[in-house]
Amino acid sequence: MRVFNAAAAGLITALLLYLLVSLGNTKVVFYFFLVGWVIFTLIFNHRAESIRKIWARACLTAAVECLIIPVAAQVLPFFYGQQSVQAARQGAFAAGQSVGSAIGGGLVNMLTGYAGVLIGFVLLATAYLSLKPVRRRR
Repeated sequence: MRVFNAAAAGLITALLLYLLVSLGNTKVVFYFFLVGWVIFTLIFNHRAESIRKIWARACLTAAVECLIIPVAAQVLPFFYGQQSVQAARQGAFAAGQSVGSAIGGGLVNMLTGYAGVLIGFVLLATAYLSLKPVRRRR
């Protein structure tokens, strides 16, 4: 049962890794997904005494990935450039399209950034509460 839970948790975190890598390079994302799934499954199952420990590790890993995704979405356009803006022609219609795509892209980056940070903090809190030892009343 632990291996199944580790594989399920590895699948979830591998999907987040897939999303993270797809922001930068779309050619190798499937390989990152497969290798990430195997590696995360092995890491989560390694010396896990219970299923609770597996899911706490998965929450911690997913939280880190969720917090990295908005940062990567903000930083990568500096390296790759706004592809839609670069591809636009210099006509008035194309300039309107490029401004619209830049504004739309900025809004999407902002909304996904806030959602990623919120989800990351929720997952961090879940991992913290899962890993914290339970105090027994006497």
